[in-house]
Amino acid sequence: MTDTAPIKIFAVTESEWWMGTDLASVVKAAQEEYGLDDEDVANAIELVDADLDSLNFSDSDEDGQPTGQKRTFREQLAIEVAAGGAFPRLFAMEDF
Repeated sequence: MTDTAPIKIFAVTESEWWMGTDLASVVKAAQEEYGLDDEDVANAIELVDADLDSLNFSDSDEDGQPTGQKRTFREQLAIEVAAGGAFPRLFAMEDF
């Protein structure tokens, strides 16, 4: 049987967004990947529709350099889901 749960975006920290089917599995994956503790992810939330349309994803090349192309999180999520792969996984990270 195939998992048909929709892929959503979650703000795991103030600067990281992950995608997956539910908050619990996304938080667990982020904690395992980066060694985050419960306090680091205490404010993790699922993005709402308004967030998907107002937050922008800035594309980068293979070297991590910005290409100048921007899309909404909703548009980039559709690209990521169509490409497939394993979920949960990192969706975007804010550069500092």
